[in-house]
Amino acid sequence: MFKFTLPDIGEGVTEGEIIKWIVKEGDVVKKEQDMVEIMTDKVNINVPSPVEGKVNRILFKEGQVVKVGEVIIEIDDGSKTEEKKPEPASVVKNESQESISVSEADKEEGGEKKVMNDDQNRRILASPTIRRIAKDRGIDLDTITPTGPNGRVTLEDLDNAEREMKQKAGAPKTSGIKMAPVPPVTARQVEQPKAAEAQSQKMQEPTPIREEPKVSPPPQPKEPEPALHVEETTNTSEGDQIFEPHGLRRLIFEKMSKSKQIMPHFMVAETVDISKLTKTMNDMKEKGTKVTLTPFFVKAVAVALTEFPKFNAHYDDANKRYIFRKDINMGVAIDTPSGLTVAVVKNALDKSVVQISSEISDLAKKARENKLTLTDVQDSTFTISNVGSIGGLISTPIINYPEVAILAVHRSTKKGTNFESGDDSTIISLSCDHRLIDGADAARFIVKVKSYLEDPISFLIR
Repeated sequence: MFKFTLPDIGEGVTEGEIIKWIVKEGDVVKKEQDMVEIMTDKVNINVPSPVEGKVNRILFKEGQVVKVGEVIIEIDDGSKTEEKKPEPASVVKNESQESISVSEADKEEGGEKKVMNDDQNRRILASPTIRRIAKDRGIDLDTITPTGPNGRVTLEDLDNAEREMKQKAGAPKTSGIKMAPVPPVTARQVEQPKAAEAQSQKMQEPTPIREEPKVSPPPQPKEPEPALHVEETTNTSEGDQIFEPHGLRRLIFEKMSKSKQIMPHFMVAETVDISKLTKTMNDMKEKGTKVTLTPFFVKAVAVALTEFPKFNAHYDDANKRYIFRKDINMGVAIDTPSGLTVAVVKNALDKSVVQISSEISDLAKKARENKLTLTDVQDSTFTISNVGSIGGLISTPIINYPEVAILAVHRSTKKGTNFESGDDSTIISLSCDHRLIDGADAARFIVKVKSYLEDPISFLIR
């Protein structure tokens, strides 16, 4: 019986929610056939079966949350579950339960071991995301020693393997100098130091030590016990409907709560004249390049972050410190039927507005089709939420934890008739982590963003 555990896909993911079982008890599954859809705090993934067999038991229901390493399904693949007797010396098992046979004859000839893998017993336990990343990086999973739960390959394993590949590629050749053999130590040589040590101990008499009377420290005042937290229950009435957050809504529930509980938020806002920006957008449209306002905001903020690196940071809660990120990866909030999700435009500073626009369109399409990958949603360093197309004069956005700031763009309005078409004014609001960012710094940053948006040439040529 093969017991399949929730795999570790890396990136700090510790649990996942069962969204949908693709198989049911009694089904026959093939190797690499999708079994279950899992939602993590990063992305949705379809988890395939690493073996072929019959589904014997499903241990978790849809909507339940599972920890990495917990058994979620049992598959009858013909293997036995009882404890196995110790293997003979010719068989060695590594952490991923791969059987390796060693020939005794090969040990005697030339002193070099020839190891043969048993293909039937060898299973490379890695998620589809890890397999894809390994393929992109040119890493052979057969060469990796897994460190994840139950012998699973993690993203850290891939990073280590890639680092070793680069080191080997640039490593100098050995000089070929042989070290002289060290003569063996005889029993007589060992006894001589022991005898000398014994003689030295005889010559040294212990000095008596007078015990000082023990003095009890003064009693310390007890710290007040924390107030007891009592969870309140809300009564229901006839006709009320109960909603329990699941899937994406549960992730939003947890992440927003964590952000507000840990980070003291404050907000500053500015009115921005976007007349020139709208004209630039319309000029591009006339020339066959259609873009929305969002890519312009992404580019302008990316340029501003180079002058205010404190805003391009993550909070490391475990070590109570902040990490100022080198890369500027812009998160873009996307409204989907399931709820809000944040996709990431990597290295936005190095991309044109047209490139950013194309990426946002692709990411939005994938988000609405529930096809975002781990790469699409990881490593954002600053987030922009544009709700202007929906409405709302102003809002206080909640920081996308563990980032330290977020910018919201709101409904644009037309001030006058000097511009023939389109709107020419909008309000932007900036929420910040007050532990790191002072009000004055926030004001300077949002004024810098405003200056770029009101003069598009100033950031489009960067």
